[in-house]
Amino acid sequence: MIYDNVVIGSSISALGCILGLLKSKKKILCIDGSSLNNIKADQNTNEKIIYCSQKLPLKNFKFNRKSNYKFEPLEVLESKSFGGLSNVWGANSLRFLKNDFDEWPISYDILKNYYEKCEELMKVSHFNDDISEEFKINGKKIDESKLNLYSNFIKVFFSKKNYNKIDLIAGFSRVALNPNVDSCSGCFFGCKHVFNTRDYLKKLIHSKDIEYKENLNLKKFSLKDNLIELEFDNSSNEKIFAKKLYIGAGSVQTPKIVMNSLEKKADLNIIESQYYLFPCFYTGKDFDTDLNHHTLSQAQIVYKNNIKHKLGNVCYEVKYDQKLMNLILKKRFSIFHKLIPNFIKKRIFVITCQINSNNSVYTAKIRKEDQKFEIFENKKNRKKIKKEISEQMRVLGKNFNFLSLNIFSKLGNFGRGYHLGASLPMLDENKVNDKNLKTIYTKKNGEMSQYKNVFIIDSSNFSTIPSGSVSLTVMANALRIATESLND
Repeated sequence: MIYDNVVIGSSISALGCILGLLKSKKKILCIDGSSLNNIKADQNTNEKIIYCSQKLPLKNFKFNRKSNYKFEPLEVLESKSFGGLSNVWGANSLRFLKNDFDEWPISYDILKNYYEKCEELMKVSHFNDDISEEFKINGKKIDESKLNLYSNFIKVFFSKKNYNKIDLIAGFSRVALNPNVDSCSGCFFGCKHVFNTRDYLKKLIHSKDIEYKENLNLKKFSLKDNLIELEFDNSSNEKIFAKKLYIGAGSVQTPKIVMNSLEKKADLNIIESQYYLFPCFYTGKDFDTDLNHHTLSQAQIVYKNNIKHKLGNVCYEVKYDQKLMNLILKKRFSIFHKLIPNFIKKRIFVITCQINSNNSVYTAKIRKEDQKFEIFENKKNRKKIKKEISEQMRVLGKNFNFLSLNIFSKLGNFGRGYHLGASLPMLDENKVNDKNLKTIYTKKNGEMSQYKNVFIIDSSNFSTIPSGSVSLTVMANALRIATESLND
């Protein structure tokens, strides 16, 4: 069977790509390594949470892991489920800042319209705050009706705005959450109001706007005349050819597919933004505890000017989730967590941050021999991050009335932030020198340098991994790539 367009994957990048391709009215096939069956969350809250080796939590979902007692981040990234990581993501949907694109062949302005379309699709609201001012959000797009879903804590947290806007910007979190929710407090545990690609793709499949083949794992592709032949590692009966192929299998699977397809095998490098977590204690004025609020990130703060060490933009997320916090305290202190008074517990919250890939502690390569990860640690970056982030947290604590409990902080192991990529980075082909011509990369239109009509649409084609959530940019960039490819 020959298809005009074949999209690999069912997560954020695949949906963005498909939405762009729908305009062509040509045949679209979506192929995924999982089935359409919904992932049904267990009603027992305690069984909905699993922990990694660093005792950091994740919503439980079906994926292969070696241990019943803990998971490794790469096991999550290698998992196959319909909807991909949108089944377990935190719904953070903040745009990258303009200077985050300094090393990319595309600019913020190129993605701006695609950002707006994806925000509308994912129900991401903008508010009258510094973040909207930073991105110059049109006043007509500001809608504060969703603020009733935010906690009393974060409203008190922001009641004191005593910071230098040159150094940082702050505002209510941009999250992909249905604004028509009356109340919500179970986002981390699988709230149905959080955007996922699963529901949207099902509508497209059932309306026959796209075709869908499930439980097919793409192993490799090869060029045959003017077509692209697909080969699967779990089926030899499927004969599928594509005129154009869009690969969005994820930051781990996509480079492995490309590696299998290369005539001359090569290692592929992979980078990440560094995850860092800080438990904090709020010291400001009292507030009413109301559990009827969303429990995704409550606020986003971007520290733009570094204090002692250059780390570039550092994106912080403020999380306030009393249900999850009680489970974490129980995990950490066992029966003794009951000795912590409620008036203390209600003031405990978490701040996480991401440090861009240029300054991350870890990098890795996927070895061509066995496709295993070889991870490298940069100890200088580890020291630099700890010193600079501690200074920034001290300043933030002064500005927003909290103490950072550094003794319980966690610098994430490789993959823990789930923001990996750049194994097949976008480069400006007009600026690639002779030495780089032998490397594997994608052009700024998303097409692979060595394979005509093969496009990379997930974070594998990022030039760098900036601080902050990558999901909105992944979808916007995939939508851009698909839309531009229609003109070829």
